[in-house]
Amino acid sequence: MNRTEATEAIKMNKTGLWRKMGMGLCMFLMLGAVSCDDDDEDEVEVFDNNTFFQDMTANSMFDDWDADSDGVFNDDEFTVSFFETWDTDDNGVLSDSELTAAENDFAITGADWDTWDYDANGTIEMSEFQTGAQSTNLFDTWYTTWDADADGMLEDREYTDGVFDLWDTDADGMLTDVEYTTFYDTYYGV
Repeated sequence: MNRTEATEAIKMNKTGLWRKMGMGLCMFLMLGAVSCDDDDEDEVEVFDNNTFFQDMTANSMFDDWDADSDGVFNDDEFTVSFFETWDTDDNGVLSDSELTAAENDFAITGADWDTWDYDANGTIEMSEFQTGAQSTNLFDTWYTTWDADADGMLEDREYTDGVFDLWDTDADGMLTDVEYTTFYDTYYGV
């Protein structure tokens, strides 16, 4: 074998080596992609209270509800927050279907919404909601229970902890992806 033939043989060996390395790299990447594929459709994503808090505070809801801009909710702001939360079609009134959904999703029992409809037009306006909430003390239990530091005001964390606890029906500190997306997207998704 002369020098030219030897050089050509070395070039072919290098080319073959690079080709084999390239194929090996491709196989490695393909196997990696297959092993990273999340085939487990039964796996349920869960959300903890911190994730819920981060999502809730990432939008401007608290700022909007905090009418006096003091960084906490008083009784009236708390009531307004629920009116605006339950008004899922954002038309400024609560319909029977919105109230029924809120009863179910926020575990409210014994509310007689018809008595809150003072003008008997079939919907509840903000002023009727505020008057009804005050006259029945509907939110008093939530407000005092959620006020963890007992200062008579609710911080955004206290509010989100309270809502989270309402939806965490099994008290395991987690919401499943179904619970989370059903409730959060319906009431707080923006």
